[in-house]
Amino acid sequence: MKLSRKIVSLLVSGTLTFTQLPGQIQAQPNNVNYQNHFVTPIDHDEFWERIETQKNIPKVIEYLESDFDENYAGLYVDQENGGIVNIGFYSIPDKNKLSKVSKILGKEAIVKYSEVNYSRNDLENVVNLISETIEKNEDDIVTISSSFADQQVIVGYATDEKSARKKISDNIHKNSLSRLNANEFDDNVFKFVKTKRPDSMIDRASIKVRPVSGAVQMNFEGSGFCTNGFSAKDSQNVYYLVSAGHCASEVGQNVNQSYQNDNYIGTVQKKIFNWGGTVDVSLVKVTSSLTTPNILTTSGNNWNASGYKIIGEQTSDWEGMGVCTSLGETDTQMCGWVQETNASVLAWGGYLTGQKKVNIPVVNGDSGSPVGAPDSKVTSNLNIYGIVSAGTKGQNVAYLSYIGNIKSQAGITTIVGSK
Repeated sequence: MKLSRKIVSLLVSGTLTFTQLPGQIQAQPNNVNYQNHFVTPIDHDEFWERIETQKNIPKVIEYLESDFDENYAGLYVDQENGGIVNIGFYSIPDKNKLSKVSKILGKEAIVKYSEVNYSRNDLENVVNLISETIEKNEDDIVTISSSFADQQVIVGYATDEKSARKKISDNIHKNSLSRLNANEFDDNVFKFVKTKRPDSMIDRASIKVRPVSGAVQMNFEGSGFCTNGFSAKDSQNVYYLVSAGHCASEVGQNVNQSYQNDNYIGTVQKKIFNWGGTVDVSLVKVTSSLTTPNILTTSGNNWNASGYKIIGEQTSDWEGMGVCTSLGETDTQMCGWVQETNASVLAWGGYLTGQKKVNIPVVNGDSGSPVGAPDSKVTSNLNIYGIVSAGTKGQNVAYLSYIGNIKSQAGITTIVGSK
């Protein structure tokens, strides 16, 4: 059965995160091994070998979409079982026609083909339609997301599964998806999982870095600390630092780097955080001298304000894509996998759409932290994928506002450096 292929999505689940950093920045030596600074979900060497394969996956997706049109359903990488690239079709083509896939990925890549009932777009469309009509007084359905790998729509509820099932069932009929019969609704399409609501706290930070790197914490006066994601500019050459929207209380709010004197950065120029919107983002207007493509990193007692560099944007994605981040409050570099590319999440008093879920643990104050896809083994370079919006306390779960949505909604261009 094919569902319609429209995409819109909901995601909100938040935590403001804020990092305590020391007052001095010490440069790291030039021969530093950047790979070993990341906490990776599997063995370091194996992780970076899979990143080597990953850099060719966008080319595979482009080929499959071009040559197999409506038959191609989607792709994900099974990282738990060795990094197998799984490609789904409604009907598997002749294998001779698929030989180019292995040529693009390389002979070391393991590829598996399977027939599926639903495409990635099919499942995302169900998420979108349900999310669009979530009522503002609804607080028990915490997340709504899709999994192409599992061929399911996953509903996270806080307390009452029976009530959540009824609400989703009513919503399906309201959205003219009644062709999902009872058996499909209960067993095949929807999965219900008890899910914690996000928690929020505010912490302190003490650091002054000029220019202001990504992963440096910022104090939104009167609100608390969040983390700078990246630098950007608009079509009028006005420069910004980009963080999470829920961090800002209002336009015109002053932003510093700590409560100490002489740490003024700029003011909030734009806050985009609306019920049913696609981004959780704030733009802090600054002078161009405060912007940089660099991201701050730490290693033991050493701090490097230009430890990593943003060289582009990761606009293509898939389940199982490898990503890395330097987190503000958590004060470390971590890597993980994209778990869901389209999730609807209740957080900060509303739902957001078009967010991404990754298995990286975040805490309050990490909001706004940059998350990117490493540029092959040159792990000092990242392609920005999004910024942290929310997380679930005590779990390896973070939700991101996606760079493509941030750019289109905020009207900005990322400041990037050369490789």
